[in-house]
Amino acid sequence: MNTKENNEEVKGNMHDITCSHCGHVNPPGTQLCQSCGKMINENYDKKKIKDLMRYDGSAVRSKVKSKSIFDKIWNFFTSIKVGVGIIAIIAIAAAIGTILPQEYFIPIGADPLEHYTEQYGTFGMLYYKLGFTQLYSSWWFVLLNGLLALSIIAASVDRGVPLYKSLKNQRAKKHDSFFRRQRLNNNYDNVSKAPEIVKSFENKKYKLTQDGNHYLLEKGRLSRWGPYINHTGLIILLIGSMLRFFPGVYVDEVIYAQEGETVSVPTTNGKYYVKNEGFTLDTYDEESGTVFDESLQNNMEMTISNFQTDITFYENQTADVVGSSPELEEVDKYSIRVNHPYVFEDYQLYQSSYDNSQMKSMTFRLEDSEGNTLGDNFTVELDDPEDSYQITEDVSIDMRAYAPDFLEIDDNGTLITATPVPTNPAFVFEVDDGEKQELSLLQIMNSTDITQDNEYNIRFVEAEDHMASVLTLKKDLAMPYMAAGFIIFLIGLFIGSYINHRRIWINAEGDTMNIAAHTNKNYYGMKKEMNTILESYEFEGMKDKEEEESNSKG
Repeated sequence: MNTKENNEEVKGNMHDITCSHCGHVNPPGTQLCQSCGKMINENYDKKKIKDLMRYDGSAVRSKVKSKSIFDKIWNFFTSIKVGVGIIAIIAIAAAIGTILPQEYFIPIGADPLEHYTEQYGTFGMLYYKLGFTQLYSSWWFVLLNGLLALSIIAASVDRGVPLYKSLKNQRAKKHDSFFRRQRLNNNYDNVSKAPEIVKSFENKKYKLTQDGNHYLLEKGRLSRWGPYINHTGLIILLIGSMLRFFPGVYVDEVIYAQEGETVSVPTTNGKYYVKNEGFTLDTYDEESGTVFDESLQNNMEMTISNFQTDITFYENQTADVVGSSPELEEVDKYSIRVNHPYVFEDYQLYQSSYDNSQMKSMTFRLEDSEGNTLGDNFTVELDDPEDSYQITEDVSIDMRAYAPDFLEIDDNGTLITATPVPTNPAFVFEVDDGEKQELSLLQIMNSTDITQDNEYNIRFVEAEDHMASVLTLKKDLAMPYMAAGFIIFLIGLFIGSYINHRRIWINAEGDTMNIAAHTNKNYYGMKKEMNTILESYEFEGMKDKEEEESNSKG
C-alpha cells in the first residue's frame, strides 16, 4: 500500500463506520467490528493481521487524526521513533558526562577551571567551558528527561485508551471470519460437549462471558497492562529525578569543620549549627593478631580502620530574627562514623573524609652564637599569631611579617602568600635584646639571616597540625519517588514477562462448534493447555496456522 493509498485510507476512516454484518456503529479508524469482530476495512494490509488483535481492531488516535496542530504535536510525541531518539540522545549525553569526573568529585576548594586545565589540558578546559562538568544538573539534560517523560505519557495514553476500551467491551459472539483469522482454531461436528468443555476451562481459572451458545473464556488480562505499568514506573522515576533540581528537594553539601570549630549547617538558613568536638583516627595494628596482619605488613602505607567526628548539634533560637547574633541551644551529642550518619529532620550528616594538611602551630627556640638555648621555647598559633614573645627578661622576639602559604618575597621586601590557609608558613622575626635588633626569615625547616652577623638563631622545634573533619550533608526528598518508580517498573516487567493473556472463543450455535484462541505470548503453552482439555473429550487438538504454513513451505 503506497503513501497515497494510506492517506486516502486515513481520510476515509475519519468518519464512523457501520458494520455490514451486524450493523454496529464503530468509531473512526476501527479495523475489526467491536461487536462481531468482522474485518471492516477489507483493504487492510494482510501482513498486519496480527496487529489487529493488539487492540482488537480499535483505532489508535495517532493513526487516524492528523489535521490540527495539536494532532501533529500529539503524533510527534506518540511516535516510537521519537521516543527511541530521545533515549539515544540521553544515553549519549550521559556517556559524555563520564569521560571526565564531574565537579562534585574534584578536590574540595579547588578552582574547577584550573583543576580541569591542569589535569586534562586543553580538552579539560573545553570540557569545563561547555558545561559537561555539571552535565547531569544542566537545564538541557533536565529538559531531555522531561521530553522523555512526555513521550512516554503520550504514547501510553494513545495506546492504553483503545486497549482499555477493547478489553472492557469484549463480546462473546464473533463473526465466522474472526475465527478463521486466529492462529489457533478448529471446527468440530459435535456441539453437545460445549458446556462441559467450557466448564473445564473455567476450572483452569478462565473467566467466562456467555451470549447464548457463544462463549468467551479469558485469563491473564493483567499481562496486557505490564508495559503500561512499566511506563508508569519510568514516569515516576523521571519525575523524581527532575524534582532534585528544585530548591530544597535535593541537598548535597560539604561541611568543613576544624576541631573545636562551630559552623552553620548549609541550606538550613542559620537554624542549625554543628561543633566539631574532636576528630578520631584509628589505624590497624600490624601485631594485633588479626587475619589482616600479613597484608598490613606488606602495605607500606597507614591502613585506617575508622575515623569519626564527635559533634555537638545546636539549634539557633534566634534564626528567625534578622540581624541577630546566634543563640545556640544544645540539641544532641553524637559520634559520626562512616556509614553511621547523624540524622535530623530530612537531613543526614555523613563522615566523608578528613584533612590534616593545615598547620595549627609551630614551636621554636632561640639560640645564641654558641648554640646555647635561651629561655623557653615559644609557640606561634598560626590561626592568630601574637605580635611579640618574651624569651628572657632582656630578650624578646617580635613578628614583623607572616605569610600562611609562602609564595615569594616581593620587591619591597614583604612576604607574599598564595592562600590564607597555613600550609607553608613563613615568618620574619626580629630578635631584640635591648641593645640591638636582628631580623631572620624562617620557613619550615629553614632559616635565613636578613641582617648581617646575627648573634642569635631561631630554630624550628616542632609543628602541630589541624585535624579538620569533612562532613557531607545530604537531603533527598525525591528518593522515595525514585524508589517507588523503580519498584513499579520491576512489577510491570514481571507482569509483562511471566503472565500470558489468553482468550478462547467458542461458537456452539448450529451443528458445528467453532473454537479459536489468541494469546499475546507463548502459543505453544496455550495450545498444549487447550489440547489437554479437548483430547479428554475425544476431540482433535487445535490447529496452529503458523505451524501448518511452515510445514507446507518446508
